[in-house]
Amino acid sequence: MCENSFVYVPEYTITSEILKNVASIEHSKAVIESQAVLPHWEQQLQKEAKIRAIKFSLATEGLIFETSEIKKYLDGISKKTSQEIENFKNALDEVDEVSQIKELDEVEIKGIHKTLTEKVLPEIKQGRYRSSKLEGGAMPEEILASMVELFDWYNSLDAQETHPILTCGIMLSQMEKIKPFDAMNSSISKLTARVCLKVGGYGINDYYSLEEFFANEKTAYLKALHGADEEDLSGWLEFFTDAMAREVSNVKEKVVLLARDTKLAKASGRVHLTERQERIVEFLQDYGLLQNRAFPKVFPGISEDSILRDLKVLMDAKIVVRRGSTKSSRYELR
Repeated sequence: MCENSFVYVPEYTITSEILKNVASIEHSKAVIESQAVLPHWEQQLQKEAKIRAIKFSLATEGLIFETSEIKKYLDGISKKTSQEIENFKNALDEVDEVSQIKELDEVEIKGIHKTLTEKVLPEIKQGRYRSSKLEGGAMPEEILASMVELFDWYNSLDAQETHPILTCGIMLSQMEKIKPFDAMNSSISKLTARVCLKVGGYGINDYYSLEEFFANEKTAYLKALHGADEEDLSGWLEFFTDAMAREVSNVKEKVVLLARDTKLAKASGRVHLTERQERIVEFLQDYGLLQNRAFPKVFPGISEDSILRDLKVLMDAKIVVRRGSTKSSRYELR
C-alpha cells in the first residue's frame, strides 16, 4: 500500500445482534470440527453445498438450471453442460487455490471473474473492469481506485484485527456496491466472500452455501445491502452474520446426525470400505439405483468384474441389495 494513499475504512457498530450471531457461528463451527463422519458422507456434504452454490448463484444472475443437471456434471456422468455451470465449477476450484495462498487482492478477483465468464462474455470483458455505467454501481472511472482501496483495507492491520466473519461481510457488501465488472457482479462478490471465509478459517469444511440463503431471501438481502450503501454497515452485518449463523447451524445438525450414523457403522463393522465402494454408496444415495450399463460412466476405466466384486462386498455387508438378475440387475441401498 502506498504511503499517504487514501484507505477505505468501514463504519459500523458491533451490536448485540452481531455478537449473538458470531457466538452462534463459533459454537456450530466447534461442533462441526469435533465430529467424525465417514469420508463418503463428508464428500456428499461438500458436493451438495457446491451444487447449491452453483444453482443459486446462477439463479441470482437470472440463469435457471435443474439440480440434476449440475449434479450429473459434477459426478462426471454428463460430460457436457451449459458453459455457465462449467465456469462456476471452475471458479469454485480457483477459489480453493487462491485461499490456500492466503493472499488476496484485485488481481486474484480479476482472475476468478475471467474463469467465471469464459466463453460467456466477449474476451475483452473477461476479468476486466467495466468502462460503461451500470445502475447502482460505481462510476467507471472510480472502479480501479475503489477496488485498490478496498483490498488495501482487506490486507491492512485493521482488517486483520477484525473478526474474519465481519471482514467477509464487509468485503461482500462493498463488492456489491462497486459492481466492478460488466456482468456476474453478484456472483463474483459472493465468490470473494468465499475466499475471505476460507482464508479466515471459516470455510466450514466446504459444507455450507450462503448463496441459497441469499437467493431465497432476495428482498431482505437487497434491503440490507441498500442500508450498507448509506455507509453504516451495522444493519448489513446483522443480516450477514444471521445468514451465516443459520446456515452453519443447519450444517451442524446434519453433521451431528451423520456422526451418529458413523458410530453405528463402526459398531456394526460396516465402515471398512474402499474408495470405490464409498463412491458406489454415494452414487446410490444420489440416484437411487445403479445398473450394469451405467458402470462405464460411473467408473470409467474400471472393469465390470472389479465393480461387481465391490458390489458383492457391499451386499455381504447388507449395505446394498440386488434386484433382478444377470445383465438386467439393479443395485439399491437397503
